[in-house]
Amino acid sequence: MAKMKTNEERRAELEALTEQMGKQIDSYFESPEKIREHLQFLGKFHQYSMRNAILIESQFPGAVAVGSYPFWEKQGAQVQKGERGIKVFVPSPVTYAQHKDEWVPLNKAPKPIKDGVKQGRIPSRKMMYFKIGHVFEYTQTNAREKGIEVSDIFKRYHRDGGLENEQDIRDALTTLADARNVTLLEEPLDEIGTAKGCYYPELHAIALNPRNTSIEDISVLIHELTHAELHNQERNFEREQPLTAPEKEFQAEMVAYVVSHQLGFPTDDFSLSYLAGWTKDKELLDKEQLLQEVHQTSATFIDHIESHLEKVHTLEQQKEQTPLEYLEQMNHRMNWKDIDLTLSERINSVQSVFPEEIENYLNAKATLETNLKVDRVEEPLMYIHGMGLGFQQFGIANNHDFSENQLVAYTLALPNHPLISGYFEPEKTVHPLHDLERNKRLGKTFIKSIEERWYEVLIKDKKETINDIKVNHLLK
Repeated sequence: MAKMKTNEERRAELEALTEQMGKQIDSYFESPEKIREHLQFLGKFHQYSMRNAILIESQFPGAVAVGSYPFWEKQGAQVQKGERGIKVFVPSPVTYAQHKDEWVPLNKAPKPIKDGVKQGRIPSRKMMYFKIGHVFEYTQTNAREKGIEVSDIFKRYHRDGGLENEQDIRDALTTLADARNVTLLEEPLDEIGTAKGCYYPELHAIALNPRNTSIEDISVLIHELTHAELHNQERNFEREQPLTAPEKEFQAEMVAYVVSHQLGFPTDDFSLSYLAGWTKDKELLDKEQLLQEVHQTSATFIDHIESHLEKVHTLEQQKEQTPLEYLEQMNHRMNWKDIDLTLSERINSVQSVFPEEIENYLNAKATLETNLKVDRVEEPLMYIHGMGLGFQQFGIANNHDFSENQLVAYTLALPNHPLISGYFEPEKTVHPLHDLERNKRLGKTFIKSIEERWYEVLIKDKKETINDIKVNHLLK
């Protein structure tokens, strides 16, 4: 039986691991090649914390995918005998309760104190500690021998290279900008010469150089979006010490490299020529903080883009399946044959079993029930399910009175855009536009467009009401 480690031994092990991480960070800044290698590694492990990604890299160079011992067992794979685990930090939150003017661990507190915390009578707070855990790399298991691919385990969307899905990635970056209320200008406000792009903090806006190639635009847009994310006026104000211009450029270029490399786009222009001057006389804390922000921003951007690409990929697959075939398949999956259910009951059933299929289900129903030709949509249209009406102009459909409905399901059709469906309870949400805004289903450009369509209808209704009043007054 393994001997239990003392608290002092655990603390010493954590300190040693932290020191190892610090040395690893220092090593990145020895040359542009070292930081380039680290950034390539970082893209593969964007879902891990920066510290754990660094620890994995330092202990197992070239790692592709890692997981805990139970994780690999769940995948049907076993860690090979004799393999040594990769040490990582594991968060271990501890709840404290106030007892006799001091904070004590809740698990050691008397029962009355525990009950008081549960009832909200006694103050409590959580403190985050870390312990050491172990993960194992894909090649340390028998997953390959069993024919289990990394892409099968981690459900990574397969990309054949940047050139083939350039427009999809461009669209993803546009929605990323919309989600952050960043305005993408059609051209720079002034001549920017050979600069490939610029970010205007006071406008929270980005402009790209019209002389760029389409491929250059991708990495440049990521670079400028990083400025908008990390170096906007609000973020600058929050910092205790302002970043220098080279530090900002360093971060933006690093994120652009991580994301572009992960997406399979050319990264030959990546340059760290200013690295030596930037790192001179810098403390470890500065380097770690800047890398931490690069890691978080890269992870956020990659997650958003991959989510968008997954959605596009799913839509492409669904184009091969007619709405009728899809609905018949859903009837079979939900075991709805010969069962009479209301629309509300069907939506709630799908939500409880296949929540990811709700939008696809409503899209298919709307398309089939109205015989919609998506490629012929020239203005924003909306279909309110169960009202007995087809697709109407958005403003008209959004202006219906939904107060008597138990649940409202809608499908929005926009020119050159996939269908968007959703549902809401009128007790909590006023109309579809309200639902789209609250849940950030659309970028601000689209929201503004359909909002204007609705306002046009409201103004028209108001004018008609005023005219009716005038006519009635004259008749009297």
